[in-house]
Amino acid sequence: MSSIFRKVASRIQEDSVHDQHFDLFWKYLYYVVIIHEGEVVMNIPMVGDVEAILFDFEGTLVDFQWKLAEAVAETLAMLGDLGFPEDKIQSRKYSTLIPEAMGVAAEIGLHPEAVRERIGSVYDRFDEDALTRWTLRPDVKDFLREVNVRGVRRALVSNIGHKILSPALSKLGLEDHFEVTVNRNAVNHPKPNPEGINFALGTLGVEKEKAVFVGDSLDDVNAARNAGLRVIIIAEGENPKEEILAANPERVIHGYAELIRDIL
Repeated sequence: MSSIFRKVASRIQEDSVHDQHFDLFWKYLYYVVIIHEGEVVMNIPMVGDVEAILFDFEGTLVDFQWKLAEAVAETLAMLGDLGFPEDKIQSRKYSTLIPEAMGVAAEIGLHPEAVRERIGSVYDRFDEDALTRWTLRPDVKDFLREVNVRGVRRALVSNIGHKILSPALSKLGLEDHFEVTVNRNAVNHPKPNPEGINFALGTLGVEKEKAVFVGDSLDDVNAARNAGLRVIIIAEGENPKEEILAANPERVIHGYAELIRDIL
């Protein structure tokens, strides 16, 4: 890193450490990330404040354990058995298979909700499988406690289904940390569609300009952007870091300790 980058980054860090006003701290949460030779070299604060933080679940609060390729393959095979022509389903992503299949269902004489339930039953099994391996990201609870103390509203918007998400939150001791929880079954269109984020914001009564989304995937980046939110991505989740950086989220972190240091 060049000396000028070091000086600017150091000054930003020094300013944020010496600023004791919480509202101003959140201005430092909004960053434009400048990449030089593949390395994050400077974070420039953007104007704004945060009244609410919305979180993804898998890959964000816990490590990523879902068997994506197997789930998609099983779902496509099931759709084939139901009579879906191969050329009618273009998606190979678990997050977009449901809305696409529901859109095609009526064309081939099937009820869209029935198809949704069939896909959901497949996804439920993969949710349950991942539950056996999920572990909390380091420092998650500490960060949630810190933002709670400071009066920041908190919501969870996940593509995990209700059958597993609630037990998972209880198992991990997170059930009391979120005012609003939106699961896969609560929306017609999962992320990257912004429906779940918009519902959470409406329930909290917080404007999109005063909220930030924390996730781990390209679906999270796109859902947040589609909803008009800034987004922080935690690395080593669903998508490789190179793909995440190419999507230009406002900030990429490697763990919650970075955000805790910003607060404290």
